[in-house]
Amino acid sequence: MARSSNPVFNSEAFKQQVKAGRAANAFPTPSAQSLESMYSTQAPGYATPGYGQQAPGQQQQPYDAPQERMTVADVLNKMIIMVAGLLVGGAIGWFSLVRMASSGAALGPLIGLAVGASIAALVIGIVNQVKRVTSPALSIVYALLEGFLLGVFSSLFELIYPGIVIQAVLGTGIVFLVCLGLNRSGKFRTTPKMRRVMSIAGFAFVGFALVNWILAMVTGGAFNLRTGWIGLLVGVIGICIGAFYLVTDFEDIEAATKGGAPKNFAWRCAFGLTLSLVWIYVEMLRVLAIIRELTN
Repeated sequence: MARSSNPVFNSEAFKQQVKAGRAANAFPTPSAQSLESMYSTQAPGYATPGYGQQAPGQQQQPYDAPQERMTVADVLNKMIIMVAGLLVGGAIGWFSLVRMASSGAALGPLIGLAVGASIAALVIGIVNQVKRVTSPALSIVYALLEGFLLGVFSSLFELIYPGIVIQAVLGTGIVFLVCLGLNRSGKFRTTPKMRRVMSIAGFAFVGFALVNWILAMVTGGAFNLRTGWIGLLVGVIGICIGAFYLVTDFEDIEAATKGGAPKNFAWRCAFGLTLSLVWIYVEMLRVLAIIRELTN
């Protein structure tokens, strides 16, 4: 399988699960006739026990039921749970800021709490990525914390630019549907070279955003490349990177289902999709805010 841009799908756990499924599919399933032939074949002087019986002195072996394989429906179900977590956390953050703003209270403590939630979400995301099996509980906690962060800052953007949040949500939904349509049509497929380039671009983009944020804090906003026409261009690039991540996510989920990944692997796939959607929404919110500033 080609190397994914999304770090969740590029983890060793993902590769091991897919390889295990493919290895299992490498052995042909014996037919009923061949099984009957094997059972009826007897070596001289040896009596084969009948079905359900065991040879003298042989211990009963436990029966291992075949493991259920992941389907696209499993991923969608887990994705719905993750999105619900984002919405619940987002509602808490949104209405907390609205209540404090309407009462005239200082927003500093709430902003600090949102930053703390983002750090906790980052730690949980790293833990979930390195775990061999993604934890459903940690995934839901991540969605709640990330949703709280997005709710606080979305509400803040909405106070400054009324109507911007619904525009960002619709924009994110459109990007999601376009990427899904490209995957379903089969007209666009990524290559290993494209994935490597976009993976490097993603890490470079995060590094740039972090350095720019530190410089903006130190200089009091005097040096900030996330505003104006340069910021608009950077935001569009960020959306394109997130869209590419979505395309690779869909391809990797398809590869995992065909490779026979186990059913619980759907949580890792849903977690990766959530990361891509959050990325796109944040950049969409930034781009729309910059457009509002430039057009006013």
